[in-house]
Amino acid sequence: MRRLVFGLLTLVLCGTVAAQQAPPPGLPTARIQNVFPAGAKVGPPQVIRAFGAVLMSTHVVTITGSDLDEPEKLYFSHPGIKGEYIVPPVAPVDPKKKDMPAPKKMVPAGPHKFRVTIAADVPPGTYDLRVIGKYGVSNPRAFVVGNINEVSEKEPNNDVPEAQRVELGTTVNGVLTAATDVDYTVFAGKKGQRVVVSCLASSIDARATPMIEVFDTTGRKLAVNRNYRDSDAVADVILPEDGDYYVRLFQFAYQGGGPDYVYRLTISTGPWIDAVFPPIVEPGKPSQVTLYGRNLPNSQPADGFTVDGRPLEKLTVTVTPPADPNATTQLNFHGRIAPVTALQDGFEYTFKGPNGTSNPVPIYFAREKLAIKKNAGGSTPANAEALPVPCELAGFIARRGESDWYSFDAKKGEQLYVEVASERIGMEADFYFSVRDGKDPKRDLSGEQDDDPDSLHPFGFFTRTSDPAPYKFTAPEDGKYLILVGCREASVLTGPRSNYRLRVSPAKPDFRAVAMPYSRHYQTAGNAWQGGTQAYDVFLHRIDGYTGAVAVTAEGLPAGVTAKPLTIGPGARWGTLVLNAAPTAAAFVGPITLKATGPAADGKPLVRAVRPASVTWGTSQANANVPVIARLDQSLVLSVRPEKALFSIAPEPANATIKLNGKDEKLTAPLTVKQGDKFTMPLKVTWVSPDKQNVTLTAEPIAPNAQNSPVTVQVGTQPTKEKPEGVLNFDVKPAAQPGVYAITVKGVAQVPFTRDPMAKQKGGNVPVEEFTEPILVTVLPVSLAKLTVGNIPNNTVKLGMTAELTIKVERQYGFAGEFKVKFAPPMGTTGVTADEVTIPAGKDEAKLVVKAAADAKPGNVSNAVVTVTALYDQKHAITHEAKVTFTVAK
Repeated sequence: MRRLVFGLLTLVLCGTVAAQQAPPPGLPTARIQNVFPAGAKVGPPQVIRAFGAVLMSTHVVTITGSDLDEPEKLYFSHPGIKGEYIVPPVAPVDPKKKDMPAPKKMVPAGPHKFRVTIAADVPPGTYDLRVIGKYGVSNPRAFVVGNINEVSEKEPNNDVPEAQRVELGTTVNGVLTAATDVDYTVFAGKKGQRVVVSCLASSIDARATPMIEVFDTTGRKLAVNRNYRDSDAVADVILPEDGDYYVRLFQFAYQGGGPDYVYRLTISTGPWIDAVFPPIVEPGKPSQVTLYGRNLPNSQPADGFTVDGRPLEKLTVTVTPPADPNATTQLNFHGRIAPVTALQDGFEYTFKGPNGTSNPVPIYFAREKLAIKKNAGGSTPANAEALPVPCELAGFIARRGESDWYSFDAKKGEQLYVEVASERIGMEADFYFSVRDGKDPKRDLSGEQDDDPDSLHPFGFFTRTSDPAPYKFTAPEDGKYLILVGCREASVLTGPRSNYRLRVSPAKPDFRAVAMPYSRHYQTAGNAWQGGTQAYDVFLHRIDGYTGAVAVTAEGLPAGVTAKPLTIGPGARWGTLVLNAAPTAAAFVGPITLKATGPAADGKPLVRAVRPASVTWGTSQANANVPVIARLDQSLVLSVRPEKALFSIAPEPANATIKLNGKDEKLTAPLTVKQGDKFTMPLKVTWVSPDKQNVTLTAEPIAPNAQNSPVTVQVGTQPTKEKPEGVLNFDVKPAAQPGVYAITVKGVAQVPFTRDPMAKQKGGNVPVEEFTEPILVTVLPVSLAKLTVGNIPNNTVKLGMTAELTIKVERQYGFAGEFKVKFAPPMGTTGVTADEVTIPAGKDEAKLVVKAAADAKPGNVSNAVVTVTALYDQKHAITHEAKVTFTVAK
């Protein structure tokens, strides 16, 4: 399933991106399209001797893209990697030659060359590379630091006689320049050697879908592979005899090709890890895991398991998770992290042996005590494995067609979350599950739980998965229950690459957050102009029904840049964080961090690092429904540019009005309204550019479905160049969860822009975006409970006596505080009273004692009022009323 989805996205985007060669619309922003080579060997430049002279070879990287004017240097996610711009030589002008051609102007798109140096202590791995230039810092591209020899592809190499000869233990950096390009490489090996041939493409942000084939000198095909993981390819062969062997590499189906189709072809006898079992470990505990792969020293055959038809080996090792407690809520892995796996927590592992260092693999953290599947080969309801709930179990499909049954005990009314994850931990299997009655396994209590259609964003960060969504199970009675776990591909996919994790536990509400520079269709980074803004989309993943409001703050901002905290309210999943650069902010390029904080059930705040991400390959806005290819980044990088922003927009909450009883009343700051309220707010545009234009305002959504959004905003009046004021109409839904919501408004104007400030002619119009800071709206509940007032016994209170009135509350919105209960008789009624009582925090009822004085007037007491009041957020009184009628008798 994972291969199919990634392949379809790549196929669609190959067409849409290929057709879109021009830079995206808007003001120029540095963007990288491709990097070649996409990696280099760690350490100082190699020393080459030729003709008795010592020559130094440097790592020269060529980059193309758009808006790469006046490049300065490269910025890497590791400080030990530097990139110096190589200024192109300028041919001297001979004033005596009148017909001498004018010097060529530098093309902003490139190619631009950089000299890269890698410190010896930089660990092998994948890092983010960016370009810094006149128009800020670019989007990232992957750059691999290796520890074996590296060479660049040499043309011609399109057929066997032209094959490029390399030694075992070499990485070839190449590019498939056309759809029909075929690259041949030849190496010499010894009989019995197991040679792994890997070709990285998608994992280095390339658009290639390479297919690799291995042949002997007679033309016999020994191995073939494509789409091993996403668009990467991995093949291996145990050499049948000493001699030469050929690797043929080409674009699958001969579609695509061009400078974006770079690859890294590695031919070695080093270790390769295909899977780790269990794929999860408990935080803070050294754990034994089994590596499944190839060329693992001192390994054993892996019980007949294969990957793409090739036999696996297995080796047991001890892994030690990071000691930092904050690491247990992060995903620290330097490889490509696609959206579908981006919400897991884990760390990176590599195996180091006498034959080299393996590829890095992620190992994930269990959220509960870990259990390991025991029944290899599947189980039945009769021999279902008992789960020590709460727990998290690791298993995989060991035999074709198997399904796994598990059992657990639960009390009536007990609520447990059941969750199965496989694709979300990088596997290719499509799992499903169902909860069954322990006494009658055919009785399905949950229905079959299959693909989760939910996504953090429908196209900007597409997390939809073939894994089932977490299921909240409520036990209908005391007893034993069964879980059936099955796999759609169990007839063809077996072994440790069909890993899954099964969690059965009470709710542990939590959240994870992802932030992307605001550009849902194109690759970009964070670049603010002086006096302008830089916006970030923040997507919130709520775990186990987490409903708290989450505050997102920016840290490490340079002087002159500020950010108002963003609050993602209890009914919201999206928000837009806005950085404001002062008109005098100094130029800057560097990392910043975002932090998300929300309340927890135990009173301690949950603090989570926000995970940076960006678009890798985008599409045009005309294809807005096509998910882009995106990934997590290793850092969130901001640049402040010395250019002046063309305009700014600012809300005016001090002038907001709300209609009450048919009249417009002024709202006081901070904006506080109730469920179901409607109010308006003016907004002002301030122009810096002399070319004033109309501005189109839109409110950024805070939930995937605007109709279900707790707060919606419509623009009542759009600003014009003659009248730069607008009006926003806010609608708070009656069912909105109480809390604080942040609404960000975007303004777009078509403004003339000239790339060359010395140009005599004004440039054409380009769409320019600016954002308001988040507008904070506090929504108060109309009620905090459903109130029920019982009846006085016999509906009568005798003179000089008392009677109890039972007051019950059904709490709402998680409110756990106390309620004050008061009694007020109808006007004109005397001698009938009741002392105030309290429904204590966490309780649901109280007794109101109604007293009838000896001299009270007998008769009906109609519509006496019972008032129940609670303090919301410890400062807002929320009142509930009910009326009661009874008789005062002698």
